[in-house]
Amino acid sequence: MKFEDAWKEIDGKRGDDGGAGFASWRASYSPHMPRYWRDHLIAPVRTIGAATATSLKMSYWFSTIEDSPQEGDPAFVSASLRTSPATAWRDAAPSGLVSMLPFEGAQWRFEQPVSFVQFHLPFDLMGMVCASLFGRELTHDHLRMPADVPGAQLCRRLDRIRHRASASEPTNLLLDSWALILAETFLRRLSSHGERNGHGPFGKLPARGIARVVDYIEDGIDQDLRLSSLAAAAGMSVYHFARRFQETVGISPYSYVLVRRIERARALLRRNDERLVDIALACGFSSQAHLTTVFRQCVGVTPGEYRRRVRG
Repeated sequence: MKFEDAWKEIDGKRGDDGGAGFASWRASYSPHMPRYWRDHLIAPVRTIGAATATSLKMSYWFSTIEDSPQEGDPAFVSASLRTSPATAWRDAAPSGLVSMLPFEGAQWRFEQPVSFVQFHLPFDLMGMVCASLFGRELTHDHLRMPADVPGAQLCRRLDRIRHRASASEPTNLLLDSWALILAETFLRRLSSHGERNGHGPFGKLPARGIARVVDYIEDGIDQDLRLSSLAAAAGMSVYHFARRFQETVGISPYSYVLVRRIERARALLRRNDERLVDIALACGFSSQAHLTTVFRQCVGVTPGEYRRRVRG
């Protein structure tokens, strides 16, 4: 089973990119931060995963600067999605809507103004997925980093993530899930290993492994769970765990955790009068608004309406 089906989970409430103006900056150093964020002339409008070890990091940009240097960063595989009609060039080559950021850096030129969103994947994660998928080591020379990545499908996929992340702050588990999907997509599309047949079905998780993961989720349902922690509970790598969990349960780890959080919220709403904000936090939602949005999408009514209906 390919991860193609997982893209169905990315469709969500669409949002916008937020503000536009910002000043020059020099952000404090973080080992988890892409060098491009720290060394750029301007600051991003918004960042996701700036100071944490999240596997996928995102940055939203708006610029009126015509010429912009891009610092190279071999620690990340980075793609840029242009979200405005302004024309762009990378080292004098025309840039497409989707372009890659070279490891050695580049010089960009834009028509003014321009907006774009960048997606940053740790190179170590790409290497792990490559070893699991193709049984091959990944080096920087194995990846093509073109200024124009053709094809509407990849553009649509990145745009779905952009809108989903714009609508609300994504959880670590969702970022981890997106990271694996993008890593496989980039490897199949841009690596010299992409022409090889990938690993076949990984098989199902043993019952003992599923039980350990389920117990871990139930014990930590109020926490911002990480895919790596769930994989560790099952005793396997992140990529193998994600594939085998979906083949065993029928949905991704992220979707399973979301279902369990909604079920926990329904149980609490049925049996007590706790404040909605307290129920939200007890179920692992970042806020009452986050609970309300997800609950309405899954159940069809708000938590308050659900409580009134079931309790008469």
